[in-house]
Amino acid sequence: MKKLSHLTLLLFTCLFISNVSAQNTQQPDSLGLPGDNLNLYAVMELFQSSETLEGFERKLNSEETKINNLDLNNDNKIDYIRVMDHIDGSAHNIVLQVSMNEKENQDVAYFIVDKNDKGGVQIQLFGDESLYGKDYIVEPNYTETAAVAETPNPGYVKQSTQKSTDKNGNTTIINNYTSYETASWPVVRYMYEPNYIIWISPWSWYYYPDYWTPWEPWYWHRYYGYHYFRHSYYYGNYRSCHYYRSPVIRTHYYNNRKSSNTYHVILNSGGFRKTYTRPNQNAEGKMEYFKDQALSPNKGRALDEAKPKVNADNPKTNIRKVPKNKIDDNSNQNNNQQEEKPLNKRPSKVNVDNNEKPKNTRPSKGSSNDNIKQNNTRPSREKSNENIKIQRNQSSGSGNQSGKGRIKP
Repeated sequence: MKKLSHLTLLLFTCLFISNVSAQNTQQPDSLGLPGDNLNLYAVMELFQSSETLEGFERKLNSEETKINNLDLNNDNKIDYIRVMDHIDGSAHNIVLQVSMNEKENQDVAYFIVDKNDKGGVQIQLFGDESLYGKDYIVEPNYTETAAVAETPNPGYVKQSTQKSTDKNGNTTIINNYTSYETASWPVVRYMYEPNYIIWISPWSWYYYPDYWTPWEPWYWHRYYGYHYFRHSYYYGNYRSCHYYRSPVIRTHYYNNRKSSNTYHVILNSGGFRKTYTRPNQNAEGKMEYFKDQALSPNKGRALDEAKPKVNADNPKTNIRKVPKNKIDDNSNQNNNQQEEKPLNKRPSKVNVDNNEKPKNTRPSKGSSNDNIKQNNTRPSREKSNENIKIQRNQSSGSGNQSGKGRIKP
């Protein structure tokens, strides 16, 4: 009996240690579900800045935005996310869906955009419970004390602003929206225009647009690191919500929800756990973000590697580098290096203190002629003529005392 109790205690201890170690391999913001690879806060930001649902779908699947990191069929290739709008009266159910194969589709998330009688629009983004867990909801930071008579501004003017500081000292500026301001988002205004054409994505399994080519997904820690520096904006403009603003519309969607058996088989077999096995790539994701934003990791300064840094210790000079092929071959080994010659170097200022006159290195008019006569090594015209006569006489033998002269014919 004692042995059985000891074995049971040992078994529970091993399970506890394994659970703790598994949790340590994930970041605190991780859900431990495939939805970790599609940041819904980033999706909401993209939705706010889009003009049409077609443009929203295109940017959502763009490799440049690095928002879509889903691989639900586990083929090591990014899945294409379809966007489809289903209208229910004054409400829009905008579904984000992935084709698993020729016959099965899996819903990823969906928007509910609901317009009230006063012209305000409330927006909520729901993550599918098989990818995000139950009741994972993201919405704009709505203020509860909104000025109803306020005119909405298409320039995204916020109703009020608050500051929030966490325990680590990180400050987040929270911008509060009203339903009238969300009604002014470009894509929302477009959906409620009379000439709006309902967008249903025409793409499906192995039938994708020409501009799209799948790429390999990142490990989650790298994906998390890339979006880490956007968290202050994400949580400053959007928030997590725990209730449905339009429960009837949500129930109507849930009755038509698409779920894939293939996806659940992969999920239950632990096929998505490998995405958390590389926590050391968090820094790589951050560096990728700096690269895309053209920022420096130090204080977010803009990268300008082409221009040299100029300071007091390192003044700016014009340096001319002599190429190696211009250097004399007979020069010593020290001349094998490139020669640097400063150009346009100004002379230092002359010290004129204590009535000291500056030394004039330029010769005067009177002395210049004397210097020229002394330094002129070129013979005059008369001397040159005499030298020519002497050379001719020597060549003819008249001035040769040894009798050795030019042989006469």
